[in-house]
Amino acid sequence: MNKIHFKEIDSTNTWLKENYRTLEDMTSVSARLQTAGRGRRGRSWESQEGNLYLSLLLKDEKYLRHVDAISTVSAYLILKVLEGYGIKDLGIKWPNDIYVKDEKICGILLESVSTDRLECLIIGIGLNVNQKEFSGDYRQKPVSMRMLTGRDTDLDQLEDDVCKALTEGLNQLNKGHDFHAQISRYDYLRDKDVYALIEDKKEAVHVLGNRPGYTLEVICKDLRKNLRSSEISFHL
Repeated sequence: MNKIHFKEIDSTNTWLKENYRTLEDMTSVSARLQTAGRGRRGRSWESQEGNLYLSLLLKDEKYLRHVDAISTVSAYLILKVLEGYGIKDLGIKWPNDIYVKDEKICGILLESVSTDRLECLIIGIGLNVNQKEFSGDYRQKPVSMRMLTGRDTDLDQLEDDVCKALTEGLNQLNKGHDFHAQISRYDYLRDKDVYALIEDKKEAVHVLGNRPGYTLEVICKDLRKNLRSSEISFHL
C-alpha cells in the first residue's frame, strides 16, 4: 500500500478525488488535522488534532464491483480494530457509523468519481482518538478512544492497524467472503423506531435489521422495504 501523509489538509477525501488519476490502487492519504472535513450529505465534521483522518483509494474493478458492500464492511473492519484496543459495547449504525453504546466514535464517508463509468471509490474515515472533550451541538453525542480508556493512542500504529484491516478485509470480500453474519452481531439500529430520510422525505420507520446483500430491512407505512446505503439517512 502506498501511503501519503500530511500534517494538515482541507480534506483527505477531496485530495484523493483531485489526484486519483495519478495514484495507484489502494493508496491511503492521512492527516493529523483537517480544515474542511465532511460527513454524509455535506455535513461538516469537526476535525481537531489528535484524531485519525484517513482516506483509502480503490480503483481496481475487483473492488468497485462491491460498491454496495464496501461502506458497511469497512465499518465492521474498523470496529474490530477498536475491539483490539480494548473498546467495548460497539455497534454499527447502518450503513457505516460506529457507536459505543449511544455515542459516536467513528464516521465513514464513501465517495465515488464517475465519468462514463465508475472511476474510483474513496473510503473516508474520521475516528475520534485522542480528543479529550467535544464542544458545540451534535445530533448524536461523540466520544473518543481516550475518553473511554483514559490514555492516549499512538496514531501511527493505529493508522497502520486500520490500513492492514481494510486491506485484508476487502481482499476477503473480493474472494467471496460474506460478512453479513459478522456485521449483524453489531446491528445498532435493529428493532429501533427511528426517522429516516428516504428519497429526501422524512419517514418514521421500524428497523428490522441488516439483511444479506448488505441492505437494511425496515417497515415504512406498513410496508417492508430493503434499502441500499445510498438511499437512506437516519435521524435518531
